[in-house]
Amino acid sequence: MTRSKRAKYHVRIRRFLNREPEFPAYIIGVVEDTSGIPDDDAHQSWNWGDIQLDLGDCYRRVSFDFSMSTAEERANSLNKINRIAKTVNAVRDAIEKEVHSRNARPQPPDKSEK
Repeated sequence: MTRSKRAKYHVRIRRFLNREPEFPAYIIGVVEDTSGIPDDDAHQSWNWGDIQLDLGDCYRRVSFDFSMSTAEERANSLNKINRIAKTVNAVRDAIEKEVHSRNARPQPPDKSEK
């Protein structure tokens, strides 16, 4: 999108997901702030603001589309991101429980110390 002003963002994040930098899992989240585009913009540029959610692990990549050009598409995009967030949060909570459960179990001897 070409505009005379520099774009502003609600969110503009790129992060690696693993603690070890050589493992390339990542997340990118971008939501452009179109509130500064005037209502009388001849191109209705606010309909084309950048929205991006990309996830990648070491082998696979997935990108989500969030169309905002009509009221119905905006409602669907909001529904989609809410469902993604709810599922991600449920998986996070379950992983946290599983980590605590497995950490409480007896640990096998370290085989590398032979």
